[in-house]
Amino acid sequence: MKKISEPSRKRLVELAQILRHVKSKRITSVQLEQMTGWSNASIRKDISSLGYIGGVSNGYEVSELLEQICLTLNIAKDDEDSKNRGILHKCCIVGLAKLGAALLENSIFYNSGFSVIAGFDSNVNRTEILSASFPLYPASKMNVVIPQSQIEYAILTVSAETAQSMADRLVLSGIKGIVNMTNVVLAVPKNIKVINLSVVNSLMELSAGTQPVK
Repeated sequence: MKKISEPSRKRLVELAQILRHVKSKRITSVQLEQMTGWSNASIRKDISSLGYIGGVSNGYEVSELLEQICLTLNIAKDDEDSKNRGILHKCCIVGLAKLGAALLENSIFYNSGFSVIAGFDSNVNRTEILSASFPLYPASKMNVVIPQSQIEYAILTVSAETAQSMADRLVLSGIKGIVNMTNVVLAVPKNIKVINLSVVNSLMELSAGTQPVK
């Protein structure tokens, strides 16, 4: 199997999410094109990169295609699959103001293969007042809790002013990747993955090049 490109990998991850909610047993690339806006050719190319040969004229078997994507990309179909394959990923939330506090509802991560097991904030009062199904710690304890608990990924929701310094501390604590929900472009070592999910930056991307409403 040839190496899967980064754009294809991103589309396949999204495709797995779509397939989890498809009710029919089969689905065609034309239907996927209508659902996603991706070209038919891109969809078929992405699926072929998996080495999957189950596609026929009447479409793909949904359960088989989902399983192939998950096996190839080493992601879980659901929590049971995650436990069976030993790929439950431990995560933490860094920054417990309004955005971070909204993520304390752990059901958001149900059946995802990811489990949030800790929260951190530089404001000790927040860690004492807020309620969660997992422990909340002062940010000063990241360098101890993260390696001890084998936390792999962090969701960063701090202010722009402290984003880089918190990212630096996460790197030193041994984190593998960061979901960056701040407006700051983080400088991290090449071996640390960063996914940027800034709402403001996303809105800028949507509006770039469009004509203002008069």
